[in-house]
Amino acid sequence: MFNSFHILCRVQFRFRRYNNQSREHRTESLRAEGKRTTVKQPSLTMTGQSGIMSLNSITVTFLALVLWASGTSAKLTSVGPPIDLQIRDLGLLGQLHIQWKAPLNLAGQSLCVIRYMLSYGNSDSTNCKNVITNRMEYTDGFNLNKEINVKIRTLVKGQCTNGTELQSNWTELVYRAYMEGHSDSKIKDLHCIVYNEEYMDCVWEMQSSAPHDVGYTLFYWHQELEQAEQCKNYIENQESKIGCHFYSDDLIQFNDFNICVNGSSENKPVSPAYFTFQLQDLVKPAVPDKINLTLPKTDEIYLEWEPPSGKIPPHCFEYQLDFRQRDFEWKSELIIEETTFILSDVNPQIEYCFRLRATVNMFCADRGFWSEWSPVQCSGAKPVGESTPIALLLLMALIPVTLVLCILALYFWIKQQRFTAKKLQWIDGL
Repeated sequence: MFNSFHILCRVQFRFRRYNNQSREHRTESLRAEGKRTTVKQPSLTMTGQSGIMSLNSITVTFLALVLWASGTSAKLTSVGPPIDLQIRDLGLLGQLHIQWKAPLNLAGQSLCVIRYMLSYGNSDSTNCKNVITNRMEYTDGFNLNKEINVKIRTLVKGQCTNGTELQSNWTELVYRAYMEGHSDSKIKDLHCIVYNEEYMDCVWEMQSSAPHDVGYTLFYWHQELEQAEQCKNYIENQESKIGCHFYSDDLIQFNDFNICVNGSSENKPVSPAYFTFQLQDLVKPAVPDKINLTLPKTDEIYLEWEPPSGKIPPHCFEYQLDFRQRDFEWKSELIIEETTFILSDVNPQIEYCFRLRATVNMFCADRGFWSEWSPVQCSGAKPVGESTPIALLLLMALIPVTLVLCILALYFWIKQQRFTAKKLQWIDGL
């Protein structure tokens, strides 16, 4: 502050010298002009003085403000971590809201660029998510079955740090969801399959030590719902709920689909189980349709089919085509997007069989389920089932056996007829 005040005084002194020199120079010029100039001297002198005084006051005021700002903005050499870190459960089956406040030593720092580095994940996992944001809140989905660790620190850069970035220490917080009930009352697992994007079935397994009278309840949530909702169509087995059936209106892709299965029992509380799915990774397509097999050449088999019917775009399919000579081992070929296949160098005297199934490829989902196999189709024959070779072998074995039995039956019948004829002749002879 002393240096700023000293500079300001020097600026004011220089402007005063300039003002005096200008006034003396104008006075000498006016004297040289004579009486005509003398009469106008007062107005010219006043105008010059007012202009110089205005310029003097504006410049000094601007410099004073600049010097005041530079003198009052202290350079930071360290920064504190965020304060008042909080984690709040939004009641959406896994969505947690994280919020914090800026460190106290950043109050009034207008020349700083302030950001926060947020790192979070389950305590037993090495894969943590890292986010840098200039906001003081963040929301994301978490696995509430496990302990959650959240830590955050401050990042500061700008004129207040002479361009260098300062990092604070970490502030950490551990969050545990409320888990009422013993672990043996929790369901064992939850299996969900989206059938051809038309509906989804989720089925769970009970632990053997679960209370005999336990009744489970499923809740679900995704971003198009304002709050969690209960399953509308339970799947039951012997009057016990074992799953939930979802219609297509309930399904949403490429967003978290959160599920919680809890329940009640007269003996003891039931512990909830939380799950988060990406439904595009749970799709099981329908069977490929209208498989057509032709022989355009004597040594070539051409196979063509249509993608499974439904809502899945044709470019999202991957196919597994199995082929073999009859009664030999299957060979596989993976085909992405294409719906044709040519098998070359075939022996026209040998019958070849084919079967096909589909799944969603890696361009539309991270994983998925294979469809059921199409019926086996063979070259030069109509579509046949998997059991045809065995049935044919049984038929071939039954033919000679039946023939032998018929011959034996005929033999014994003839022998019986001869015996009867001889007996009748002997009676007539008596």
